[in-house]
Amino acid sequence: MIGELLRKSIHLSGLTLPVIYLFLDKPTMLILMGILTGFALAVELVKWCSPHFGEFFFRIFKPLLRRHERKGAVTGATYYLISAFLCIFLFAKTLAIVCIFFMVLGDMAAALVGKKWGRTKLLGKKSLEGSAACFVVCAAVALIKLNPVIAIIGALVATIVELMPFPIDDNLTVPLVSGAVMHFLM
Repeated sequence: MIGELLRKSIHLSGLTLPVIYLFLDKPTMLILMGILTGFALAVELVKWCSPHFGEFFFRIFKPLLRRHERKGAVTGATYYLISAFLCIFLFAKTLAIVCIFFMVLGDMAAALVGKKWGRTKLLGKKSLEGSAACFVVCAAVALIKLNPVIAIIGALVATIVELMPFPIDDNLTVPLVSGAVMHFLM
């Protein structure tokens, strides 16, 4: 649980990008996100092409990495940056911000509640309690900025996508799938 709390506290730092986006226009934010995403992708490439750098990377970040990330998978942080970039590129500003908040806060609520109080298992390691927390948090976020029907549907889609055992990281799937659904409903 301590490792998950550490991961989620770092995860919370992901809130800085949507908050920054509140004050910047879309082109400026895309440039910023392009630079950050490009840097993350370069780190991913170099850590696998250079054994020395890879060893250094894993020694520094090991406590924050999930088991599959230590074995060659792209890190959740890189997926976060790719996803945030795509949300900003594809969706209106308000919707992009809501989707990024879904990714950060909904996923965090699902993990923390699911690990602490999750008793009713749904799919694999996921729990009803964690999914309920994800839905409540996503709905609360979306209801602040969106039409209530769209907000609830978007929160439900985000929760279902977070629950499903897709082979693609949920930092990518949750905001993009829920964002696409809400975009088409608007």
